[in-house]
Amino acid sequence: MLDRRAVVWSVLLSQLLTLHAFSPSAPHRRTRTQPLSVCAVKREQRGGLGGLFDEGKARIWREMQKGAMQEELDPLPSELKKAAAAPVVPLGDASPLPDSFDDSLRKASGAVTEALADGTDRLVIEFDTSAGDETYGLLSRTNTFLQPFLPQLSALLAPRRPGSDGEGVSFKDLPKMQILFPDEGTSAYVAKNWQLPPNSVTGSMPRAKIAEDIAALLLVAPGATEVSAVQRLVQELDETAANTVLILFNPKLVDMQSTGYGLVGRDLRNMVEQTFLQCFVLKSYPAGALYRVYPEGYSVWREEAEAEGGYDLAYSGARRPSGDELDDILFPEEEDAEGDGGGDPFAGLQKFIKGFQAL
Repeated sequence: MLDRRAVVWSVLLSQLLTLHAFSPSAPHRRTRTQPLSVCAVKREQRGGLGGLFDEGKARIWREMQKGAMQEELDPLPSELKKAAAAPVVPLGDASPLPDSFDDSLRKASGAVTEALADGTDRLVIEFDTSAGDETYGLLSRTNTFLQPFLPQLSALLAPRRPGSDGEGVSFKDLPKMQILFPDEGTSAYVAKNWQLPPNSVTGSMPRAKIAEDIAALLLVAPGATEVSAVQRLVQELDETAANTVLILFNPKLVDMQSTGYGLVGRDLRNMVEQTFLQCFVLKSYPAGALYRVYPEGYSVWREEAEAEGGYDLAYSGARRPSGDELDDILFPEEEDAEGDGGGDPFAGLQKFIKGFQAL
């Protein structure tokens, strides 16, 4: 049986936790991008009675944790202040951001090559360096990357054709690629004005059927209105040609303005996240960039005028940060300012808008 004292302490602890969560100076509050000690020391540096109150409240919190027999105890502000000089754990290694558009194309091609070599043929490529500027639509921005990338993709797919060793490849040996766009107008424009690799065919997602004997199916900038078409094409490909390479370029499958599209698109997006490999990601934001080149993990780079190249590594890891986490990583100072209880009354609105841009 549980000790009655532990049960009582647990109840009191849960009640205190409810009140404690609303305190802007709670000793356990921290950002996702800074160690707990850094945030606590910043609060201590404000001085005055606030620091003494935090210390006393933290000691009460410590005693209640002990009474509830919790093994992990939140440190006291005074302990954190002493630990401030402890060495910071360095971030993991991460490749630097591409230094040019051509470098981005080369690294994307290398990432696809690595993924195919590992036996993965369901891929996602995200390339958007607009930093939130919607002067040009997502499809237009995607096509800017896709047009010069297609010849590289065709060349690296050639060795996958039966009977080809990748050397002395002729036009007949080049793989057949089917490239599908959101609408017939874009498909017709591309077929007329682009110099497509040999054996390439274009079409629109809503109306197209999967062509015969293709080595790769490319879906370009599928949006919420193409969700049902994408679902149909993925299912048909799985049933008839499961070994065909399928690449999604800049998918945006959730429509925030429509509940129906939002729900259906969210299901498809979850399926893509679980079964597709995000082999190359380069997305810029007003204050930084999200980057991944397979087989490495994800990294977030924050704009820093004094840093080499203008960007400073703020996160690296195997998991892709969510929209909220990106907000915290790219704008850490604003979350610290919230704890002060003052400042710009519009700071919360600005933080929300910047967080929405990171989705």
